[in-house]
Amino acid sequence: MKAILRYVLVVLAIGIYGNTAVAQQEVQFTHYMYNTLTVNPAYAGSKGMLNMSALMRQQWIGIDGAPVTQNFIVHSPIVSKNIGVGLSFLNDKAGPIQQTSLAMDYSYSIQVNQTGRLNVGIKGMLNFVQANLSSLKLDQFNDQTFGSNPSILAPNLGLGLYYHTDKWYLGASTPKLLETSIAGNSKTIVSKLNRHYYIIGGYVFTLAENWKLKPAFLAKLTSNAPLSMDASVEVYYKNLISMGIMHRFGDSFGFLFGYQITDQFKVGASFDQTISRLQNYNSGTFEMFLSYDFTFTKDKIITPRYF
Repeated sequence: MKAILRYVLVVLAIGIYGNTAVAQQEVQFTHYMYNTLTVNPAYAGSKGMLNMSALMRQQWIGIDGAPVTQNFIVHSPIVSKNIGVGLSFLNDKAGPIQQTSLAMDYSYSIQVNQTGRLNVGIKGMLNFVQANLSSLKLDQFNDQTFGSNPSILAPNLGLGLYYHTDKWYLGASTPKLLETSIAGNSKTIVSKLNRHYYIIGGYVFTLAENWKLKPAFLAKLTSNAPLSMDASVEVYYKNLISMGIMHRFGDSFGFLFGYQITDQFKVGASFDQTISRLQNYNSGTFEMFLSYDFTFTKDKIITPRYF
């Protein structure tokens, strides 16, 4: 009985509970500012070079069945940098629900003025969701609802806008336009993917010769749920080390650290602690990311990218 209660706690917390889901259920990241392509296809190619990145997230450490996420992204500009393409793979498991997606992104960039470009993007995705209900330990063994592993393989589409300069950026997107559901043996909806809307933004301030300050935010909205807001502030020293804090309003506080190993290779890690009632049941969330920029020339990267 304790095992299923733990699963129910996780499922309720991420907003998947039959057909009455009322909370955000998309994967969330502490390093959202370095994982933009996941939610906005218009970001593809915006770094001006081929970039590959990987991210691992272990959420709510200590809770059995808590979300575990792996994400891999590659994107690059092509055709005189007016067109960007991207490919991303995401695997997320929370309790009995596992979601795996493969997405391709396309963006077209327009020079708006001397410093800014506007990217328009579209995302095509294959999303596989499975509810491993038979893995749950039940007191009653004749419950047909939990006697199967319903799944669905569904295509989806996403749209996005992304305006950026060397100092700031602002984007709006919806990565999954189509809403899909999984039904069990009794035709009960065991998981439903709701449409989410995102707004992202950030600005890089020069504090001194070797110091930069970058505040950033991500706002997320879906039906039957309050607005979710992430905000962060990072300090960069000599474009080598970055440290910062983040706050997910009403949910958690986090600390971020990044190190630029070479001009092309960056690593980062974060730890955040829940401030909701879940804090009594977990030891926090850990996240790590790797990012590599390919220049294919012997020249160094002259202008560091902060987003």
